Formats: sequence, C-alpha cells, structure tokens
Amino acid sequence: MKSPAIPATTTISVFTRHSPDCPKVSKRDWKRCNCRKAIYIYEDGHDHIVSARTRSWEQAERLAQAERDRRDPVKKKLVEIAEQEARKAALKKVKNITVNDATGRWLSAQKIGSEETAAIYKTAAKRINSWAEDQEIGSLADITADMLDLWRGQWSDTAEKRYNRIGATSQSHFQGYLKRFFRYAVRLKFITSNPAQELTAIKKSTKRTEILSVAQFEELLATIPRFTEKQSGMLHEFAKEFRALFLLQWWSGMRILDCLMLPRTALVGDNLRTKTKKTGAQVDCILPDEAVAALQALSSDRPRFLPDYFFWSKGIKWQTLSNKWDNFIRELNKSLSFKDAKGQPMRFHSHMLRDSCSVHFLLAGMALEDVSKLLTHESITVTEKYYGHWVPDRLRLLKQKSVATMKKRGATVTGQ
Repeated sequence: MKSPAIPATTTISVFTRHSPDCPKVSKRDWKRCNCRKAIYIYEDGHDHIVSARTRSWEQAERLAQAERDRRDPVKKKLVEIAEQEARKAALKKVKNITVNDATGRWLSAQKIGSEETAAIYKTAAKRINSWAEDQEIGSLADITADMLDLWRGQWSDTAEKRYNRIGATSQSHFQGYLKRFFRYAVRLKFITSNPAQELTAIKKSTKRTEILSVAQFEELLATIPRFTEKQSGMLHEFAKEFRALFLLQWWSGMRILDCLMLPRTALVGDNLRTKTKKTGAQVDCILPDEAVAALQALSSDRPRFLPDYFFWSKGIKWQTLSNKWDNFIRELNKSLSFKDAKGQPMRFHSHMLRDSCSVHFLLAGMALEDVSKLLTHESITVTEKYYGHWVPDRLRLLKQKSVATMKKRGATVTGQ
C-alpha cells in the first residue's frame, strides 16, 4: 500500500490499512470496515506511519488528536501550567500535613477484618503521635532519619515514657508498622522521601525464655497480699484477682488478654473452654483444684467488675484491658526481687507465666506437639521457635528417669 501524498505542513491523520479481501481496499479514508487503522504523521520534513492498535476509526481518531495536542504550542503551555500547579499543590500538601492527620489517613486506609489487628495499627499510630507531640513535631515532613534513629534507641520495656515502653520482642514488630506508615506517606506524596528507610532490622533476641521456678511462683503468690495491703484505691482490693489471674496463667498457659476476657460460662467444674482473642483457636483444658477455687472466690457482684466475667473491669474496653493490668504488674514488681539463672535481677511480666506453664510441662515429659496444642499455636514450628531450646533439658531429665528405671530392673549403668 502506498502512503498518502506528503503535504507541505505538519499533518496527523487516520487512514485504514485494508486487508486484501476488503471490498473497500481502494478507499483509505473508509471508516466503517473492520480493517486495522493507522496514523500518518508528517513533521519537520519527514513522515512515518504508526499503528493505532485498533480497528475502530473513532478510537484511532482520539489517538491522533492526542498526538496533535502534544504538538499544539497553546495546549503544551496549558499542560505545563497544570503540571506546575500540581507540583505546587503537592509541595504545599507536604509542608502542611501534620503527623496526626497523616496517621489518621493511614488508619482509615487500612481494610482490616480482625479487631485485634486493627487495635495493633491504632496502638502504633498512637505511639507515633505521642512521640511526635512530645518532640514538638508539627509537620510530617520535619521528621528525619536521625530523629527516628534516636527515638529507637530509647525503646525498652522499662522506659520512663509510656510510648517508649516496648519489649525486646515487640520492638521488631513496632518498627515494621512504623516503616509501613512512612511507606504509605511517601506513596500518597505526603512526604518526598522515607525517613524510616535507613532503620536497620532489629534482630530478635536469642535470649533463653525466662520462666519462674516453682519456688519463685510461690514467692509471687506470697507477695500479693503484702503488696495490696500497702496500696490505695482499687489495688488495695485486688489480692484475690491477682492470685486467681496468676494461677490461671500458670496452669493453662493462656495469654493475659484471654484470661482477662474470660467469661464465667467458660468454666464448668474443673474444665475450661474458651477461644483466644488473637486467632480464635479453641482452648480446652483441665484446671487443678487450687486454680478453680481461686476463680470461684471471685464473686460476680463485685462493684468494679462486669458480673459475667472474672476479671473484666467495668468501663474498660478490651483494647486497653491488658495495658491496665500490665501497669498493675509493673507496680507489683517493686515488691519482688526475682533473679535469673545467672543471679541477675529479673523483672516479672505476665507472659512469663505462659512461658513457665509451657516449659514446666515440657520438663515433666509432655511431648512438644502436645504443648503446642495446649498453647493453641498454629503449628509446632512456632512452639519449637520459642521453646525448642528447652528440649535438651527435657532429654536430660528423661535420660535420668530411664537410668533410674534400668537400675530398678537390675541393670548396671557405668558412670551413673
């Protein structure tokens, strides 16, 4: 097919590339056949043909018009002005958005099905806002990588300021949400660069899981009445609650939030059946008489607590329930003097009871897979990650038991 005659001025036009069997093969400007359309472009003394990638004349014409507009000096200027205005608006947006507004947008953009995950996002946003307010940071754009690095250095489970109280394990999790927030801010052009990008990964602690010995747990229970007697307000009345909560965690291995949200209907005799808040997994276990008696001693008509629950205080949302009790336990620590296996001071926290339950069951000979089910872990891999390093201790105990059994059967075991 021959190209149209070359005109003397810049021209952009549509024509049809007919197939050989098209009855209109001689009419390049025929619009209604189903043959391929193309665009003829002549400019600066040269011409070329490009495919319109369509068989529709209307679509090809729209593409041709876009090419004409790109070359129209007036329209080019209008596009440049529009782009300049957009850049100005974006720069103004960057300068003006506050940290609080940015975290609010971030939260509203999340489509989260789980209440617990939504609560984690809200907690992360609150922590970011509290830090920014304390540092008198107004605009999100004012935050630098150096500021974030200095902030990260202040995180610890014993930090003076509440928003900095982040345990070793939780620091890695929070930093992940911090980075998500700043990636979102860059993507939405709230800021031009990501100040959190340079934060290196926080290595998870390889420290052996801290547990309480039986003697330490007995010390914990014995400390409760001495502690509450010295307190004022509600803590003065909470001796029974502390005892029941700690016994429940010690024997069931449940997380503190699941214990605090435990309904009275979950306990039938000595059988405890409930679901975890984190994953909805089924908890079904037997409690010893001591733990059952401690729970039953918590009357349903206590004025500070919801009648249908053992530990849930009136007027407290589930999202802040564990934080409230963490504060109580932090006060209790002032009356404790625990030491770890190396003789160093050891701070007590509620999750230590879940860990203690797991490890003591392992050391008593319970199989790792059974402990995994007790803890409602999704897989035994999770259990191995946190408690696998206790398996050698369990094996040593099993060897000692097997040697004792062999000696009872009349065998001689050299060196034992």
